[in-house]
Amino acid sequence: MGEKCRVKKFVVGRHCRIGSNVKVVNSVIMNHVTIRDGRSVQGSIICSKVQLQECVVLRDFQVGAGYVVSAGSKYKGESLAKKEKQ
Repeated sequence: MGEKCRVKKFVVGRHCRIGSNVKVVNSVIMNHVTIRDGRSVQGSIICSKVQLQECVVLRDFQVGAGYVVSAGSKYKGESLAKKEKQ
C-alpha cells in the first residue's frame, strides 16, 4: 500500500498492489488486483486480476475478473465484464 491512502470498511484479497493517494471505502477487492496511484473506489466490488489505471473513479460499481479499467475513467452504478467466448 502506497503513501497517503485512505481506507475504510474494505476487504482486500491476496497479492494486491495499492498505489499512493488511493481512497477505498466500503468495497471488496479480490486477489491479484492492481490499483495505481490517484484512484477512488467506493461501494464497489473488484474481481480478481483487475488493473485500475491512474486517476480512475469508481462508485457503486462492479468490475469483472481480468478487466483493465483505462486511465481517467469515471463510472457510477455500472458493471464492466469481459464477454464469455461461445
